[in-house]
Amino acid sequence: MSKIKRRMLYVDATGYKDNTEFKISLYDPEINLTNILALKDISTSNEAEKYAILYGILYSVKSNLKSVHILCDNQNATESKELRELAAYASIRILWIPRELNTIADKIAKLEPTVKEKEWYLLHFIYKNLRV
Repeated sequence: MSKIKRRMLYVDATGYKDNTEFKISLYDPEINLTNILALKDISTSNEAEKYAILYGILYSVKSNLKSVHILCDNQNATESKELRELAAYASIRILWIPRELNTIADKIAKLEPTVKEKEWYLLHFIYKNLRV
């Protein structure tokens, strides 16, 4: 009986423009994919980190990935009850990792956005309806 290989996704958020705006990143080392998404009207880095986790969940579901672990260096965001419940529904685990283990996602978040704005609206709709 073969085991399903765990799929690790690294997510992060970063502030720019004097921390008045935020971007999130997702790194999927299995296929060397990097996605960067600019957020709108986000006021705190903690909220941006929660958006990053939610984006990891959305990416996993849309890509029909199995046995996914979303790794994030913001412990508060990884403990969000609403995000954990949503992730569990999709059989996804959310795990905290130390910042020094998340350097690739951190560097990616500082790059220019690669994901279209329409993805932001979908992500924002889900986030607001979760009441995270």
